[in-house]
Amino acid sequence: MTGFLAIFLAVVMGHTAHAEVSMATQVFGIKDLIEKLPNHHFQTCNLVLSTNRANFTTAESRCQQLPARVAMDRQRGTLATINSKEANDDLTMLLNIALPLKEQSKFKYAGNRWAWTGLRKVRNTDTKHIQKINKRIPYNGSDWEWYDGSTPKDFESWNRGQPDQRPLKPGKKSNEYKKSGRCQEENDCRQNQMRINHDGKWDDAFGFEEHPYACDYKGKYLVSGLEKTWTEAKEACEAIGLNLATVRSQREVEELRRALLYFLGESGFEECKGQFGHHGKQPVNKRGKVIKKKKVCASATMEERWDVEHWAWTGGNDNSNEGEYVWTDGSKVLFEGFPWIAKAGNDNKAKGREAGQNSLTLSKWGEFDDSYKDMHKPFACECPRG
Repeated sequence: MTGFLAIFLAVVMGHTAHAEVSMATQVFGIKDLIEKLPNHHFQTCNLVLSTNRANFTTAESRCQQLPARVAMDRQRGTLATINSKEANDDLTMLLNIALPLKEQSKFKYAGNRWAWTGLRKVRNTDTKHIQKINKRIPYNGSDWEWYDGSTPKDFESWNRGQPDQRPLKPGKKSNEYKKSGRCQEENDCRQNQMRINHDGKWDDAFGFEEHPYACDYKGKYLVSGLEKTWTEAKEACEAIGLNLATVRSQREVEELRRALLYFLGESGFEECKGQFGHHGKQPVNKRGKVIKKKKVCASATMEERWDVEHWAWTGGNDNSNEGEYVWTDGSKVLFEGFPWIAKAGNDNKAKGREAGQNSLTLSKWGEFDDSYKDMHKPFACECPRG
């Protein structure tokens, strides 16, 4: 597998569940978590980097949709705000891990050598371009703005001679950007958007260029595609100052399910909630009426439905007292309407099989199962949110 990675929390997280964890330990721990994920989105507790290239407008639109897709947040998302050295270092590391520089084109303006951020020039956007650096109008940071209204006056990381605000005539292509499309503006195209490279340096760029892009992320869960035992997953989260995921409501079940789909990829069984685990019996609804199985669910083999790629460890367990499930912080797991898959809850013991299903795992269709903790599965850590 390649692609979607759960990545670098470090300084931008502000606080963690394990304050004693050093920054170096966090960084190395997160690098370990990002080795395997199947798509093209790379996550931290604060950023999502997509390696699917897009022009600035498209990237902006995709970031606006991110909260609803992943975090069940109705507020519109934004391209990433990189207004501190720590945030700049985070995104630089993310870009280097997701798109190693040695694997990219040697052309310094190649699409994958840069990523869009949320910094835009919003004032004095038609300033006359002057070719010679030493004769240009002095740069004014207050002309540029992040989505929260702040400006880069307190932190900036421009390349030498940037921003240069070079214009491009309508319909024309630049020799440097000939693979990125043409200027579609009625007047001159201006380099009024900021992109960042693998060295953490900024450049102003034309909005029609296509690059990877980074969005701000405010979701609750950090997903890893590494397949670990429950104990190993717990230790991996704690190594970066976090805990294995807790899920305390139906809303959080849905948020974690969406995060699994977004970062690990779809299973094909997303519509099968309530239709698995009946061991040959017809599923019924709350009124006892038989539910007709959907074709994709009915035809799924046992191997397909229990494939570890469709499940992820959470922190729920009954290691101390059989049948009394708690999260890793000791709080009780079960809430009204807790979505067990049919026959879950130490069902192997009830059928005379080996006991020991002590750890909770969540499927991509939103149902929990108690599973043997020595099985290897993806997992989710919980991000600190105030």
